[in-house]
Amino acid sequence: MGSYSSTSLADSIAEAGIAQGDTISLQVSLGRLGLPDGANTIPSIVKLVIDAVLDALGESGTLIVPTYTYSIGRGTPYEVEKTPSEIGEFTEAFRTIPGVIRSRDPMLSNCGIGPKAHAVLRDISHSCCGEGSAFHNLRKHNAKICTLGLGLYYATFIQHIEEMFAVPFRMHKQFTGTVIESAVKSEETWTYFAAPYLDNCVPNPLAMEVRAKQAGIVKLASVGRGQLVCVDANSYFDFGFNELARNPWLTAKGPPCSENLIRRHMSREND
Repeated sequence: MGSYSSTSLADSIAEAGIAQGDTISLQVSLGRLGLPDGANTIPSIVKLVIDAVLDALGESGTLIVPTYTYSIGRGTPYEVEKTPSEIGEFTEAFRTIPGVIRSRDPMLSNCGIGPKAHAVLRDISHSCCGEGSAFHNLRKHNAKICTLGLGLYYATFIQHIEEMFAVPFRMHKQFTGTVIESAVKSEETWTYFAAPYLDNCVPNPLAMEVRAKQAGIVKLASVGRGQLVCVDANSYFDFGFNELARNPWLTAKGPPCSENLIRRHMSREND
């Protein structure tokens, strides 16, 4: 009970609506799925999952995987080719696959492989989640937002929806730091839509996932002890935007507080 195989994973991928030629953004927690048949080491499990997804997408499909480093927020240099992902072994294993390319975002980098990877990841602004970001480009290229072993609320795409709506519990915060690519150093300023360390502003993205599932725009498929969750990026964006229009504090703990209070907290955190 709870096990899965490459064959059953392929069936689940199809059940979730992922097909040849698709562009998908995938966030993964392997530990929540249980052990697959025939693989009992992290490298072998990672290979089984990546192979199954890439096979489903085919040569015309594109796989995008977050490889966040938070470098610029920590005040450390970000080296595009070398800085390890900080969000799990799956992401770091994907980063090192031959042919994978990576974005220059020194906070929320993504890696990708496939014909649309360059357009999604390299043609970006200096906004981590907003206009011209990789998340915005996922919409432009009609991508699907997927999570495996995680709820949809873990998908960082929700922050893109929040930023484009301009939710009142987050504010733009600029970070300046060093980005290194092909041994060339560059001092760059990037903008992150941050929430202050204020209890009212603690993220609550699960509220959006619940409503999206109720609206029927999310597809689910069982994988081992967990699920594969998939939603069309543009459908999710439009739905989320409309939900925030009804309640701008939907994806925060709340209750709503004043802009002045949020600004004071942000100002103190910047000092």
